[in-house]
Amino acid sequence: MPEEQQVLVARNWGGGEFIFSHAYGSGIAVWVRHLGALVTESPRPRGVAASLYGGVIADKNALADFVADFVEDATGDEAEELRPGRVRDTKPIVERTRSDSLTSRMHFSYRSILMDTVGPWDGAAAELLLTRVRGLDRGHVGFFATGLPEFPAGAPLDVVPYGLPRAVIGREKAADLAEYLGGPPGQVLPADAARRYR
Repeated sequence: MPEEQQVLVARNWGGGEFIFSHAYGSGIAVWVRHLGALVTESPRPRGVAASLYGGVIADKNALADFVADFVEDATGDEAEELRPGRVRDTKPIVERTRSDSLTSRMHFSYRSILMDTVGPWDGAAAELLLTRVRGLDRGHVGFFATGLPEFPAGAPLDVVPYGLPRAVIGREKAADLAEYLGGPPGQVLPADAARRYR
């Protein structure tokens, strides 16, 4: 049976968009549509690697409100079967983007989410990493994404088709994400403080 959903289409600078959907149930479903900002990785990761995309979600506040709304009002059953979508021999997105480097920690705060998956899946690790510039509370948020399923062309946005593969941000991770998006971006770290984060 189709399920009524709350939907947010988060457009990206440079084209493409994320589709976030929830029905106050077990999690926030995530797809991409026409995401084209492919990141060239050097050296290329070994093994079966899902493509890495990067860019900017234009409206951080709309995303923050959507996630906070889910966290505040989620009441549904958490019994839906979820499973990790890790790719064999592929590094986590934090390593692939080098966001754990000293320079990144100096200038950016980030939240990395390894998502669970539902339905037939090709083995890709569904991961999303959001970045905010330290010291600047901007109306947009940077992202890196990998392994997210493409939303079917022509599918209605207000109903999730039965059996559609999707990545899912669970309730606990959604609460962390809401706190990250709704809070201040953090202070710029001095060099000696940044070294402690290595």
